[in-house]
Amino acid sequence: MFRQPTTIAGFAISAVVAHAVLAQTPTTAAGESDDAVKRLEQFDQPENPVDNAESLVAIGEYPEAINIVELEIDKIERRSSRYNIDLARPLAILGDALAGVGDREGALGAYGRAVHITRVNRGLHHPSQVDIVYREAKVLAANGKVSQANRRHEYAYDILLRSYGGGSPMLLPGVFSLADWYLVNYNIFSARGLYEHALSVADETLAEDDPGRLRALRGVAATYRSERFPPYQEDRKSNSSHQVGYRYGTMPAINNFAKGERALIEVVNVIMASEGATEEDVAGAVLELGDWYLVFGKQDRATTLYRHVWELLQSKPDRLAEIFDSPKPLYLPLPGDPDSQDAVAGRPESGVVELSFRVDESGGVSSIATLHSEPQDLMDVKVRRAVRRARYRPAFDGQTTLATEDVRVSHEFFYYPTDDFPSGNREQTGAANHPVGALWRSVSSVQAPNSRVSPDASSHLLYADAASGTTTPIGVSGRMP
Repeated sequence: MFRQPTTIAGFAISAVVAHAVLAQTPTTAAGESDDAVKRLEQFDQPENPVDNAESLVAIGEYPEAINIVELEIDKIERRSSRYNIDLARPLAILGDALAGVGDREGALGAYGRAVHITRVNRGLHHPSQVDIVYREAKVLAANGKVSQANRRHEYAYDILLRSYGGGSPMLLPGVFSLADWYLVNYNIFSARGLYEHALSVADETLAEDDPGRLRALRGVAATYRSERFPPYQEDRKSNSSHQVGYRYGTMPAINNFAKGERALIEVVNVIMASEGATEEDVAGAVLELGDWYLVFGKQDRATTLYRHVWELLQSKPDRLAEIFDSPKPLYLPLPGDPDSQDAVAGRPESGVVELSFRVDESGGVSSIATLHSEPQDLMDVKVRRAVRRARYRPAFDGQTTLATEDVRVSHEFFYYPTDDFPSGNREQTGAANHPVGALWRSVSSVQAPNSRVSPDASSHLLYADAASGTTTPIGVSGRMP
C-alpha cells in the first residue's frame, strides 16, 4: 500500500547526481585512521573484507577501502584467475573508492574491468552489469563527458529492455533512470516519451496508487514544467561533448499546461483515495499542485491550495514552518561554470556571487543587489539574469502569501584564472578535480533573512519536496548504484 508521496528527486540516479566528489583525499594519517575506526564502530562490523570495504566507502574512508579491496582482488586472482566472477563486486567497490579520492580514470578502469568480467561469465546482455554501468556513467558525467555518460545510460536501458521486455514492470527502474537522465540534460521530449511509456506499463500491471505509477505521472508533469522553465543552457558548439541526442524524441510542441495539470491532479486524487494515505501525504500532493500553479502564474489557485495544506498540517507546526516560513525556490536556473577555452594552464579556483533580493507575493524576484563577487564581473551578469527569472514559493501565513525582503543566494562556481580574471585568494579545496563544464556543477545556497544558509537550491530547475518543504533539482532522480 502506498504510504508516502515521493517527488521525482526522491529516486536519484548516480549518473546525474550534482554532488560528485571534488576533493582529492591525501594519505590518511594515523589519527585519521583511528577516527575512521571509531566511526565504523557504530555499524555492525562485517566479517567479509569486501563488505568491510563497502562500509568504509559509505562513510568516506576511501584510502582504507582501497587497501582492503586491492588485497582481496589480489587474493582472488592468485587462487583462481583474472576473470573470476568473484572479482566483479570488489572491482566495483574499488571504482567507488578511487572516484572518492579523485582518481576518476582509475575508477573507470575498475568499473570497465568489472563489466567485462560480468559479461564474460554471465553473458553479453546479463542485467547484473547494469548497476556497474550506472557507476561508469556517474564518473563520466562528473568529468564533463556527458555524451559518453549518455551512451552508458542508453546501454543500461537496452540491457534491461532486452532482459525484461517493454511491457514488464521490471523495466520501470531502467525507464525512470533514463528518463530522469534525459530530463536533467534538457532532452525533454525523449524523457516525456519514457515517462508516458512507464505510465502505460503501470496502468497495465500496477495498482492505481502504486508509487511507480505516481512517479510516472509526476515525471510527465515535470517534462511540461521543464519545457516551460528550462535549466540554464550555455551556447555549445556542434562538436561539444555535452550534447545529448534525442533518442526517444518527438517533435517539439507548445507547452501543454493542461496535461501537466491533469497528471498532478490525478496524483492528488489517487493519494486522497488511498486507504493508507495520511493527511501529511495528501498535503504533500496538494502542495505539489499548488507549486505547479504558482510557477505558471496562477497565484489565486496556488493560494487556495496552500490554505488547504495549512489546514491539513495544523497539528504539525514544525512542518508548516519548514514549508511556509520563508520563500522556497521552485525554479532557480543558475548558470554553470564560465567558459575555460581561453584559460591559461593551471588549477581551477572557486569563485562566488552573493545576491540579495526581494521575493514578492506571487513568487517573483525584484530589487536584486550584489553583495559580493569574486572574481568581480566574471559571473555577476549571468547570475543576476538567472535570479531575475527565478520563481519562489513565497512565505505564507495561512491565509495569504507574503513578500519577503533580503532573500539571499550564494552561487559558487569554478573557473580557470586568466589575465582578465587572475587567481584569487579563495580556498581551492576540490578545485583540481572539479568537472568544469559538467551540466550540474554549480553549488548554491539560498538564505532568507535571519536564517542559516542551507544548500537547498541548485543550478537546475527546482522541484518542491512537498513532504519536507525543501527543494531539489528536477530530474536528479532514479536508481542510485
